[in-house]
Amino acid sequence: MAEFNVTTDDGNGVLEESVGAVETTPLASLKNRRTEILNELYLDVKVPRWKDPEIFIRFKPVSATRLSKVLEKRRKAGGEDWAILANADMMIDSCIGVYAVVEGDEKLSLRPNDPKGDWTKFDADLGDALGVEQKLATAVVRGLFLTEGDLLEAANKLFAWSGISGQEADEAF
Repeated sequence: MAEFNVTTDDGNGVLEESVGAVETTPLASLKNRRTEILNELYLDVKVPRWKDPEIFIRFKPVSATRLSKVLEKRRKAGGEDWAILANADMMIDSCIGVYAVVEGDEKLSLRPNDPKGDWTKFDADLGDALGVEQKLATAVVRGLFLTEGDLLEAANKLFAWSGISGQEADEAF
């Protein structure tokens, strides 16, 4: 442990006050380091077929618990596209933001008339920018990806990066 002092001036001279001991071992900073790691834990996935602008989605890791619930809900609802919708749901759940890169490395918002603003998610603003009529988040995901295969490929990248193997995801589906 290290002890440090804070020096203050009260106007009549300098006063020195002892603040106390501070833990300086590597283990003392685990909480702060964990927070830093979590803040840096994201994956940027380029949306295929988009050029000028290139479009990217920033994801946080997929929750395996959430994945199970989404799969069960979509499977029970049925329909021939339940698997596509389940993948879209997981992308929506894990989305930090959607942005464009036009020239260079600057990440631009896709909000209409607000390129320097906050990034969109799979929301009405992105739906408007894409010209998607139905503003449901799943419809916006499907509107952003030009083919279902591209959507599935991006979802598989997200699952693999999140530590959910392709085999686990296949078994769940």
